[in-house]
Amino acid sequence: MHDPLPSEESALTAFIAAFEDGTLPKARWTHAAHIFTGACYVHALGEPAAIDRMRTRVSAYNLAVGGQNTPTSGYHETVTVLWIKLLSQFRREHPTLARVPFATFCVEHFAPQRDLLRRYYDYDVVASPEARRAWHPPTLQSLDS
Repeated sequence: MHDPLPSEESALTAFIAAFEDGTLPKARWTHAAHIFTGACYVHALGEPAAIDRMRTRVSAYNLAVGGQNTPTSGYHETVTVLWIKLLSQFRREHPTLARVPFATFCVEHFAPQRDLLRRYYDYDVVASPEARRAWHPPTLQSLDS
């Protein structure tokens, strides 16, 4: 079982710092941790800066833990941008939540939605080298942002 995601501000700050400096254990960088981190960035930075931060930090983290960013593995631009846009939309719907409750709520809401990408794309966006390299807007359902 993985360590739980942070539930208080100081632990959240330490978690984000470990992710950003590449010392977060790879086993802790789960789907939920991706959502949690994106939600924290959206909360603190807003959508455009959160996209930029996730783009640079995920790419750097992959390298720090021995991964690569190639046309078929590692950082995925379309998946990252879609998630940040969804988290930004969720933030607009819940503007009064503080950072930890917001990030936790995002994980509770989105982590179980394993088919989420299929609701937005009529092709396997994860397997697409083109979508990995550059943002591809959804083909099935539009985003409000």
